[in-house]
Amino acid sequence: MTTKYILELCDTSGQHKSIARFESNSPFTAVRVGERFDDIGWDRLDGVGKIASPSSPKRYTVHSIKHLVSIECGVLVIRYCLNLEPFAGPNSPVWGNE
Repeated sequence: MTTKYILELCDTSGQHKSIARFESNSPFTAVRVGERFDDIGWDRLDGVGKIASPSSPKRYTVHSIKHLVSIECGVLVIRYCLNLEPFAGPNSPVWGNE
């Protein structure tokens, strides 16, 4: 059986809506609640295009995580949903103050 991995990102501010979705044939890197997660230019699901860039990222922290596993049309789908909340704290010197 083929396996498909989906990473869905939701913004917990406002309407708590999905903001981006990525698909892969291999697993995504694991993250933990509280970790930083920066948008450096994702195509938005709502059609507004990219609202961030590597030079001007939109910063988040991981609020919560949900895993969903299902079989869809004979494909094992492993969905990894990250709920992100906006982060406006100080930049991290570990990443070169990015």
